[in-house]
Amino acid sequence: MCNELFGAGRIDRLQGEMGGGTLAVLNAGTPVDELMSGRASVARSWKPGSEAHYANTSRPCDLGIDGTSKRFHAYVGWSVDSPEDIRAGDAGEGWQSLGRDVYVRREDGGLHLTAAIPCKIEGSHKAQEAELPLEVETEVRNVPEFDTELLSEMTAQLARKLAHGLPCRNDPAVPSEL
Repeated sequence: MCNELFGAGRIDRLQGEMGGGTLAVLNAGTPVDELMSGRASVARSWKPGSEAHYANTSRPCDLGIDGTSKRFHAYVGWSVDSPEDIRAGDAGEGWQSLGRDVYVRREDGGLHLTAAIPCKIEGSHKAQEAELPLEVETEVRNVPEFDTELLSEMTAQLARKLAHGLPCRNDPAVPSEL
């Protein structure tokens, strides 16, 4: 699952950045096709004013180094904040625009990244793209010297994989690094 989402090379680099050791999968991952169909189904059932999507976040890849507290987590869901909320500052501080309404927020010294990406799902409400962006989040815990460029690259890879696999009909331009 993690290799399919991020690529085996990035997972190998992740393991090296976490200090080596045995990299263990910490969760029972949902197969990628189920992850995609679940996200699309939530978007299709969404209506303005609905909050049902708030509790519908997936954790497709949780990894850790055995015998340590070093962790990598990935989260995928539909954002509670619209791009307009983010632009207006109503979604909190620290968001940066990366063009075409792709936003990223870096926290914990770059070890926690959140990206919000407009993603129009076929068959969804006409306001879905404008009000319900795809949210991709990655975080590394207990590895203070972790390469933040690798985390940025992994977050972008996950976002591109989801945008292609859902598929996002508006073809969001996700850069190679966030």
